[in-house]
Amino acid sequence: MENTYCIIDVGTNNILQLIAAVNDRINIIKRDSQISALGKDMKNGFLDIAAIDRTKFILTDFIEKALEFTDNIIVVGTSCSRDAKNIFILSDWLKEKYQINYHIISGDEEANYNGLANINEFQENKDIVMFDVGGGSTEFIWIKDRKIIQTQSIDLGIRRLQNLFGSDSRSNHKETQKLLKTLSSSPFDDPVLVGIGGTATSLSAMKFQLEEYNPQIVHKSKITISELKDVLSNLCEKTDNQIAKLMPFEPKRADLIETGTMIVTEILDYFGLKEFFVSDRGIQFGILMQDKHKLNKMLFKG
Repeated sequence: MENTYCIIDVGTNNILQLIAAVNDRINIIKRDSQISALGKDMKNGFLDIAAIDRTKFILTDFIEKALEFTDNIIVVGTSCSRDAKNIFILSDWLKEKYQINYHIISGDEEANYNGLANINEFQENKDIVMFDVGGGSTEFIWIKDRKIIQTQSIDLGIRRLQNLFGSDSRSNHKETQKLLKTLSSSPFDDPVLVGIGGTATSLSAMKFQLEEYNPQIVHKSKITISELKDVLSNLCEKTDNQIAKLMPFEPKRADLIETGTMIVTEILDYFGLKEFFVSDRGIQFGILMQDKHKLNKMLFKG
């Protein structure tokens, strides 16, 4: 199908698949998410071979499903793909098996795609700061009057913290505060804060006690700082197995959500805000928001 695309986002922790028809608007055909933990146990810049194998398995599943709808398949890699010295193992495999290029995008590109994905989603707000807490990095996007005016990516990620400090919550907290201080000054006095990505959407799903993930409920929902701090306090007292029961929609994220919640709480404190909204639209939607020439250029398999 000429106007149907599959965008696969290979993150440090999750792999996301979006199959959609692009006409005057993006019509979602299928979405999926699986945890590969690609960046888990990454040492000295080298991905663990078991993590690469998990990623290959998920990519095979996603690509085979996508081919039922389209052969317009774009695969992008983000933070740990940027850092990994042996990412060629994955990119060479993808090229050899499926003749698909592995596009490793920069932090600024990642932030820009996130901004494009959401630029029309919160039109009632003039000044917006968006953040995407990922496994290896966190992207920030400043939007004014539906225009992206500033982006920044910092090396603040859940897997990155865990690889450095393990379960030492004090060190994770201290490093988070240190990295947030590297942010450029905000051009807004009183912005609306919007969280993108798995941590923010998981927190929303937990708030509404969803048994199955429902984007209609999660997208544009609101979470207050007091709710966040209650969640964080509750998570600190539970084992991973107990946390998994609180998030049946994605139990494999249980070992990450406490650290992710801490990061989001620190982001709110950093900006001096008491609440944030949640967006269910990530970089896959931003890629599809590009003009047709740029989109099709990413499909070139030379």
